[in-house]
Amino acid sequence: MKFVQSILTKNPCYTAGRKITVKGLMLHSVGCPQPKASVFINNWNSPSYDSACVHGFIDGNDGTVYQTLPWNHRGWHCGSGSRGSGNNTHIGVEMCEPACIRYTSGSNFTCSDLSTARAVAKRTYEAAVELFAMLCKQYKLNPTADGVIVSHREGHSRGIASNHGDPEHLWNGLGMGYTMDGFRKAVKAAMGGSTAGGGSSSGSGGSGTSGFPAVPFTVKVLIPDLNYRSAPSMSGSVKGQTGKGVFTIVEVKNGWGRLKSGAGWIYLENPSYCTVQSSGSGGSSSSGSFLVQVSATDLNIRKGPGTNYGTTGKYTGKGTFTIVETRSGQGSNAGWGKLKSGAGWISLDYAKRV
Repeated sequence: MKFVQSILTKNPCYTAGRKITVKGLMLHSVGCPQPKASVFINNWNSPSYDSACVHGFIDGNDGTVYQTLPWNHRGWHCGSGSRGSGNNTHIGVEMCEPACIRYTSGSNFTCSDLSTARAVAKRTYEAAVELFAMLCKQYKLNPTADGVIVSHREGHSRGIASNHGDPEHLWNGLGMGYTMDGFRKAVKAAMGGSTAGGGSSSGSGGSGTSGFPAVPFTVKVLIPDLNYRSAPSMSGSVKGQTGKGVFTIVEVKNGWGRLKSGAGWIYLENPSYCTVQSSGSGGSSSSGSFLVQVSATDLNIRKGPGTNYGTTGKYTGKGTFTIVETRSGQGSNAGWGKLKSGAGWISLDYAKRV
């Protein structure tokens, strides 16, 4: 993570000098097509700019993190809600957005260059994971505990922020497959601990390998630029990129898989990056029935395997569900799963195999 301190010493939030006891972290995106953090830093560093101030920006062009307030200063990044304001408890960080999107109404936008936009979103997401892992360590926060890491959208749902949809609106609109639950798990992994709180680093059991078959097994990488790192965390240095294809995993640790080639470690717990194909015994993950865990409350159930099929008007809700058939289809990198209940099909991008 490239880190630059650029404190907004002229902004009223800084000069007021109010401090907070840090209880959590809030993730934002800027809500306009501007990838350059310097634009916001230059505009906001003024005594007259009293409408907002955040603790950091993440540049969309290179992923540099700019700290713009001391972490324990009170910012003004999320407004307030029915239960108060997250400004009094949470550090706020903004991810810059691609230049090639254009907002049409509310959080809706069009995109003229999907590949470039997705690269910006991926870059800022990964930098945010590293930054939040650092801050969780610094303030002794558990990233998967309730209310510790939230988005602006989730802050509004909790009654501590204004009515915004970021950053999920950006991720969903670009088809990234990112979720806040996945983000929190990635932060936990970057801190060097599994989402289950640590444990075994190899074999078929242990909390470090939960949800994966016995090694060796194969995974299908779905994106052309999946980083492999020197260590099983976001703090490991990037050694290269896999490209799309099928790769053999010989060890699992904290949601990361070590490549058989010895090149490094790849992150396994984001189904928009890669999906488990088979175990060493040759069994395919798409054969027969299997269980998936859904963390979202509003995962659509569709009439067929693709976004070209209409929704049934119902959602799964959170829980564990049995999938009896999988198919590829429009709008999902990981494929579509048919629910045993007969209710319909769900995108496996938003479900974790258990």
